[in-house]
Amino acid sequence: MTRFLMAVAAIALAVPASFAADPSLPEGNWRVSQHFNAIAEQRLCVIKIEKKDGKLAATLLDSMKQVMKKGEDPSPIPVKIKEFKADGDNVHLAIEFGRQLMVFDGTVAKDKKKVLGAIGDDKRAMRGMLTTQNGEKLEIATAADRPKAPEPYLEATKLNNAPFTFQFKAQQSKDANEKAELQAKAKEARAEADAKVPGLYKETIEKHGDSPYATVAAASLLASAGKSKATPQDVAAWVKVIDADVVKFGDRMVRETALSTAESLIAQKGFDAIAMAAVDKAMDGMTEKTPLMLQSRSLKAMKTLLTNAGKVNEAKALDTKIAKVETALDEDYIKTVPPFKPEHFAGRKDKEANKVAVMELFTGAQCPPCVAADAAFDALEHAYMTKDLILIQYHMHIPGPDPLTNKDTIARWDYYGKLFPKQMGGVPSSIFGGKPQSGGGGGMAFAEDKFKDYTAIVNKLVEEKTDVKVMGSAKRTGDKISINVDVDGVKDPGEKIKLRVLLVEEKIKYVGGNGMRFHHQVVRALPGGAEGTAIKEKSFKKTVDFDVAELKKILTKYLEEFNSERPFPNPDRPMDMAHLKVIALVQDDATGEILNATEFDVQGK
Repeated sequence: MTRFLMAVAAIALAVPASFAADPSLPEGNWRVSQHFNAIAEQRLCVIKIEKKDGKLAATLLDSMKQVMKKGEDPSPIPVKIKEFKADGDNVHLAIEFGRQLMVFDGTVAKDKKKVLGAIGDDKRAMRGMLTTQNGEKLEIATAADRPKAPEPYLEATKLNNAPFTFQFKAQQSKDANEKAELQAKAKEARAEADAKVPGLYKETIEKHGDSPYATVAAASLLASAGKSKATPQDVAAWVKVIDADVVKFGDRMVRETALSTAESLIAQKGFDAIAMAAVDKAMDGMTEKTPLMLQSRSLKAMKTLLTNAGKVNEAKALDTKIAKVETALDEDYIKTVPPFKPEHFAGRKDKEANKVAVMELFTGAQCPPCVAADAAFDALEHAYMTKDLILIQYHMHIPGPDPLTNKDTIARWDYYGKLFPKQMGGVPSSIFGGKPQSGGGGGMAFAEDKFKDYTAIVNKLVEEKTDVKVMGSAKRTGDKISINVDVDGVKDPGEKIKLRVLLVEEKIKYVGGNGMRFHHQVVRALPGGAEGTAIKEKSFKKTVDFDVAELKKILTKYLEEFNSERPFPNPDRPMDMAHLKVIALVQDDATGEILNATEFDVQGK
């Protein structure tokens, strides 16, 4: 995962602006931050607000840095103040972080020490805050900066963390008995958390209603309302707690929060009436000038609720509006992602080099720090041909549920987790030739930097030679796919040399929490098993017969079961599978090294 560290930028960019005669915003140093919930803060920069020539102006004093790769010094994010206005109690600030424009609109608090509002781009926004501070340096937010948590909330957090601790230890263990014991403890810890945490969150709300942790507890209860068998009355009470807190952050956050509430409840049964009220609040006063992403989410949520209520004609009537908004969003995305023009690979320097480079990216559609890695991955597809580089994308339920995840992608994660437990800490994680390198990510502003890191690694790999040859073909007739793979030139065949066959979908549209609209080279399954097939002879042939209809059933069942435990943020389950490819890898399981690989289209219909 990406980490953000303090940076002393000492950048002198002043942008004066004219506004109402009596702005209530005091002069001084102000910290700009975004808040993922009522307690989690990410500090972005420090600005100085002062009068110049009789007008208030904003000057950037300090900004954050971002760790791109483990072990390296933080890289500065290019920051510019594009616009600043103060009109009475209203404050408007537009800051360009790299290639991303972040806009803050808020209202000065009564004590004049804070400005509360929404911060984000034209797609998503979260709670934003300007806070007075004495110094000019940006200090990163730590746990010590948060308000003291009530005891029941602390106990709930402890219970929630326990199963993940056991699961992580199990992943690292190489002893089968110890692993089984740790997995059993993880299961017991999850059962205990499921039984006790809801009560502790309720106690947090009832006894510590004035604490920001009450809002966080209410949101957590809302997300698992169906699982905990909450009543509509319970849910309505939790929504009320959340709404009472978010109103301080302005109209946009009220809408964003109402929509998130609706999306969470739609994924759970029995709360459609409350979800409909939330959607109505989100759509109140909506016009064509409302951010397109907010329109899209609202219209889709409304359609789902109308469909659930049996109002098929009313639901169908929204299709034209949804299509119009989605088309506009797709067109804008295709024009702007990746946010740079990737340079095409000039070709191998060594004409005898024949090894195909392989990059495997573990990512998540709900993961904001995965954006840089995802966009750089997409750029690689434009820069290289498959005879030089094969790209593979595995989706994970990190940090939230992702419908492009499946049991085989999780098994692949576990495979690398056992080989490289220290490097596989979270998503995004990038594997080159079977070895983790250039991990981490960031926002869209860092996509080009990640692309340069990736190409530097790939350009070395493509200069390697190998005796291993991999060839294959795949033919589809209806839902049946027959895959044939030939391997030759394996010097040391045996139990540790494995052939793995991957079925990938070239392009999938799914919009998760991080805003990436299209995902490429997504692994749908590992036909023949994630564990692979041992190559015990120098020459080896493998045939795998596969049924796409059966795969869809398996994926649907898996996602439904997962949804009962952790509800998905929206009901989309993309399973078109019209443009499929097959990738065959020959891998040394002793080291993880990919000896060679090939990719081929699935022919036929």
